[in-house]
Amino acid sequence: MARWLRYGGFAFLGVVVVLVALAVLTGGPEAVEGDDRIVLESASVRLFPRSDPEAVWQFEAPVVRYDLASSEASLEPVREGSRSVGGRVDFRLSAPSITVRSNDDLRANTLNVFLVEDDLNVDLRASDERQVLVDHRAGRFEVPSLRMHGEGFGESRYEDVTTNFDFTEFEAGGPGTVGFSRFEVEEAP
Repeated sequence: MARWLRYGGFAFLGVVVVLVALAVLTGGPEAVEGDDRIVLESASVRLFPRSDPEAVWQFEAPVVRYDLASSEASLEPVREGSRSVGGRVDFRLSAPSITVRSNDDLRANTLNVFLVEDDLNVDLRASDERQVLVDHRAGRFEVPSLRMHGEGFGESRYEDVTTNFDFTEFEAGGPGTVGFSRFEVEEAP
């Protein structure tokens, strides 16, 4: 039964994509009468960023709203999300709300990321002026406030962070920003 529901959801999403394509081909959002939003419930969404063809982002959300006028989708909340490269999940994520922009970039006020290989939690937070940005063209996160923590790792906090998706290229700080790290150390026997 669950399999039929899943296939039905995929079929519904396919119909929505066809309808959006027809709306764009027949004159864009002006040709749509009535409400210019499509709302899906209990949706599974996959994103295949044009600028990152090896990656697949997947999101499970109780509500997905697609705005025809702005070509943006809002997913609320994202309970289960992930990014896979070559079929291998490199991180999992969740968020109260994520906006997928027409250029494939993601925006959120809060994004919780779990780095699978490193067994680390990374909390990404917006500031008053800026949201968390997942910039697919540049292949990086732009984060006003970041907290990284995990068992055996300790805790690190940084402001004004730019990092690639695997956190191997990491820049933080700038004038008036704060950064600190607290590590857990074990004594050798």
